Amino acid sequence: MAAEEHERAFGLERAELLARMDLNMWEMFREITRLSRGSELFETPQFWMAAAPHGTVFHNMVAIRDVVDLDALLAAVRSFYVRRGRPFSIWTRAHADAELDAALHARGFTDFLSMPAMALLGDPGTSCAPTSLEIRPACTDAQRRDYLHVSAEAYATYGAPRAYAEDAFATVESVCAPHIQGFVGYVADQPVAAAAVYVTHGVAGIGWVGTVPEQRGHGFAEAVTWAAVREGFRRGGAFANLQASPMGRPIYERMGFITPSEYHVLVGPA
Repeated sequence: MAAEEHERAFGLERAELLARMDLNMWEMFREITRLSRGSELFETPQFWMAAAPHGTVFHNMVAIRDVVDLDALLAAVRSFYVRRGRPFSIWTRAHADAELDAALHARGFTDFLSMPAMALLGDPGTSCAPTSLEIRPACTDAQRRDYLHVSAEAYATYGAPRAYAEDAFATVESVCAPHIQGFVGYVADQPVAAAAVYVTHGVAGIGWVGTVPEQRGHGFAEAVTWAAVREGFRRGGAFANLQASPMGRPIYERMGFITPSEYHVLVGPA
């Protein structure tokens, strides 16, 4: 079934689906910033900017959410990032920001990466349950530390410093709140995999999916992702939403996620 037909089958037109995916993605990353120790968030109606003390180009993101004057955008970027010696990236939407994307390239920006914008429009009832894995919701400070450990080890693959994870998961509220729930997978009582759900705008946003390097290839990431997805549905999410990493995309496609669009992460001079 084509993506558009799949969307209509679940009562969602593509424009509505993409709008809700954007809203959930933006709010998930804003909430990560709000909960991260020492992080800052600057918002306007057209864009918002996040910065973390140990943030990389990826974490220190400028998210475009409406038509924006390029010179005004770059002036804000210089003030918020460049003059303070912070790395940054500008995130555009393939479905809404083509003109800005082209203008940024004309100013010397280049593509850092493209992230598939993926959605699971219902629970297909399938499962992934490795017999050696026990999945627990992260609700205590000890479980928060386990979640932090998995995320730090998993995302070091992409160059994320451990200090970033230590700031991002400094409190229990970062993994357990009325709209957030993290899950940790354990093998022989050792934390090996994690995923979280952020429920906003009636959407179950999935984030921080990861497995420690020495335990990859056993289906653990898929199993904790299912736990997060189904908790998101239980809390009222109409569909699940995520932005896929290169390692994660094949897993999510196998789970039934579709890819209606993508986000472009651009880096360059301001």
